[in-house]
Amino acid sequence: MTSTSTLASVIRSMDTDQMTRLLDLRPDLANPAPRSLAELAERASTQASARAALDRLNAWQHQVAVAIAALGDVTADDLGAGLLRPDAPSPSRQDLDAAIDHLLDQVLVLEDDDRLHLVGAAAAVLGPAPAGLAPASATPMDDEEIDRHLTEAGPRAGQVLQRLLWTPSGHVPHARRSVDAATAEGPVDLALAHRLLHPIDDETVVLPREVALHLRHGALFPRAALPQAPAWPRPVAPDRSDSAALGTALEAVSAMSALLEAVETIIPGRLASGGMAKRDATRALSRVARGTTGWLYLALAVSAGLIAADGRGWLPTTTADHWRETSLWDQWRSLRTAWTMLPQTPGSLSNSLDAPAPATARAWRQQVLAELATAEPGTPVTLDLVIARIAWRHPTWPVEEARSELTAAVAECAMVGLTALGSRSSLVDAEDDPGMPERQESVILQSDLTAIAPGPLTPSTASELALLADRESTGVAGVRRFTAASLRRALDAGWTGGRVRAWWAQHSISGVPQNLEVLLADVVRDHGRVSVATAASVLEVDDPSLIETLLRSPGAADLGLRRIAPSVLVSQAEPDAVLAVLHRLGLSPVARDAHGDVFNTPAPPRARATEPVPEAATSDVRSVAESLSAQPGFTDSRRVLALLHRAQADASWVEVTWVRDDGTSVTETVRVMALAKGAMRCVRRGGGGVVLIPVPRVRSAREIASPASSGDPAS
Repeated sequence: MTSTSTLASVIRSMDTDQMTRLLDLRPDLANPAPRSLAELAERASTQASARAALDRLNAWQHQVAVAIAALGDVTADDLGAGLLRPDAPSPSRQDLDAAIDHLLDQVLVLEDDDRLHLVGAAAAVLGPAPAGLAPASATPMDDEEIDRHLTEAGPRAGQVLQRLLWTPSGHVPHARRSVDAATAEGPVDLALAHRLLHPIDDETVVLPREVALHLRHGALFPRAALPQAPAWPRPVAPDRSDSAALGTALEAVSAMSALLEAVETIIPGRLASGGMAKRDATRALSRVARGTTGWLYLALAVSAGLIAADGRGWLPTTTADHWRETSLWDQWRSLRTAWTMLPQTPGSLSNSLDAPAPATARAWRQQVLAELATAEPGTPVTLDLVIARIAWRHPTWPVEEARSELTAAVAECAMVGLTALGSRSSLVDAEDDPGMPERQESVILQSDLTAIAPGPLTPSTASELALLADRESTGVAGVRRFTAASLRRALDAGWTGGRVRAWWAQHSISGVPQNLEVLLADVVRDHGRVSVATAASVLEVDDPSLIETLLRSPGAADLGLRRIAPSVLVSQAEPDAVLAVLHRLGLSPVARDAHGDVFNTPAPPRARATEPVPEAATSDVRSVAESLSAQPGFTDSRRVLALLHRAQADASWVEVTWVRDDGTSVTETVRVMALAKGAMRCVRRGGGGVVLIPVPRVRSAREIASPASSGDPAS
């Protein structure tokens, strides 16, 4: 049967609400916004748009679409006979009707006289043999004839047919050959002789449609798809999983802070091919995390824009400085967002941080997160269930082939706190702080020259402690060690011994150990015994024996030192080079400017933060629909003519808009008495007499005779 409905006429007949739903279900039609109904219809009729719409169908909706493509013009009852089973409660007729309504809303399926057919673009995407059925035979056999031929061909021919039951075509040498049932010996020859197989070229045979349906007992698919996604199990102890997830989130924030500190200290080199030198990356991660977790944090730092590379190497960015100052909750939320944008494929994280990556890398993580969002907090999460749900939601995607990537993505969820104790946590979609601990300013100073932070520290306290002591471990309760080098670093930054003691007294909740005071005294005593001033470079030394040592030291030979006064040396090297050599000699020099004032340590170098690529602006579908609905319709003469023929046959009233001889439009309610190719003779409602209307001048027609009419305009 040839349908009189067309994609263009259906789109034209939509009201604003229907068009809004269409554009919402198929966003590619609204972006960019179409300028007219004709452009919208043309865009919807392309295979690219149809493929995108089919990809958005779940497994059940996709199976219904394939079934309609396989059966051609089909009623919902016939469709149910091929998809539904009386002995199975699901899927039900209600599920089938819901799927059909969804396909109609997407304009992938059109309906005319209670018969459904798939639009041509979608049918082309599904291929020539939807549901594994060959096209209809020119002379199909009935069920009785098929049974007779199956019996005569025997079980060996039946085995061949079973192999082609769901994939109709097969390769056979010399397929176009003359065979006779009486002399045929092989199973393929028997099937060909009894018309159970048809040759379609010299190398290919096909299982006829009626034979396939007979052997399948009318089933269109080996098994019906589920109308709903596989169900999540019941939540178990959500408070426990949320508490554990919050601890994981704090660990992630602490580990990221440690990584930024390590990158700032090491300045890892950037590879020419993109990425971070592996030795430097391993060194930076040595006190952050090991293995896959460490590489994940490194990738998150790049994705969040916290580190970037320039000519000097990898450095923290200005974004990292702002990140350190934000709340713990906002810090973790930025990591959650960065996780969904990671360009590296799950399970393949490495030091190739800015190397090209496949476009599907982000998709798998985002799909895992979307599935977790559909579960309640505390719901047990298993890999197989996550994969099954994604496969149901995207039946055209190669989900099973991506099992290793999805396995890694689910494991990453546990590393950042989206799951904990094997269950979904509230952090998956939380926007408000679920209870991050308050930051504090207190530390515990121990006699082994370490400081323990019992909890997260305020940004200023954490920054000052990082200057005074070297990190020994990560975690919320991090451990730092005071050394001569770390205290000298603070003095180089302009601190004094008194300021360090005051800081200890202010922030320690355990007193200041005596050996820590002794260490500081030793560092302060040695610090500044040698000062370097800018000239070429000028060295002021308060110890005559030290001057003699420097002048005779092989390690200082490259500085070109010479004495210009009993306690003054000059060098041909720049001050920073002199300072570096003196540090290697075990001295503690200070740098002075031309006025003799001690330099403070310059601000640490920073890389320029990578600006995130803005997402393409999307059109507001409601406003687009309202704009299109306000436009006049476009001509679809076939639709109008079919409606007029139907109105004549049913003797129903129609509302017709047509153009008079003077060019003006008029709308009249008429009953069609006679219809020819060029004109129709009508009776006006209300005793208006007979009017002859040229059919080519009809702009629109709408049935209004009875409540059962569709009411859709035909223009």
